[in-house]
Amino acid sequence: MVTRFALALSVLAALALVACNPRSDDTGGLDVRIVSIAPDPAAVGDATLTLEIRDLEGAPVSGATVEVEGTMTHAGMEPVIVATEETSDGTYVTQDFAFTMGGDWVIIVRAILADGSTAEQRVELRGVQGEMKMDMNSDKAKEGN
Repeated sequence: MVTRFALALSVLAALALVACNPRSDDTGGLDVRIVSIAPDPAAVGDATLTLEIRDLEGAPVSGATVEVEGTMTHAGMEPVIVATEETSDGTYVTQDFAFTMGGDWVIIVRAILADGSTAEQRVELRGVQGEMKMDMNSDKAKEGN
């Protein structure tokens, strides 16, 4: 009886671990990497992220539609989602990306390939420097007054 209970408990624990730990780097069979972030170290304000997308044999993947989402590791902020431009075979650069506050971020790269297949890669970026940037002249800031 104790052995069955221990076995059942072990199976439940393993299932709980699998369910609570979703894959964060589902690449769809591709190698999606952030190869640089400028400025380095990352800081609040405008930034340029350079990405490489390669197939499993290491060949560059061209012609993909790639977007980058930046979000914090905690709730309470609106994510930054931007398009990229392919600058050479398999190399993509963000357009208009900005870190809106300092702290720990998650960068999510999503690619849709010419054949319709998809890839996604998540990268944790710790310690973006600086404080939250607010434009007190914006319409949203005026609404709060």
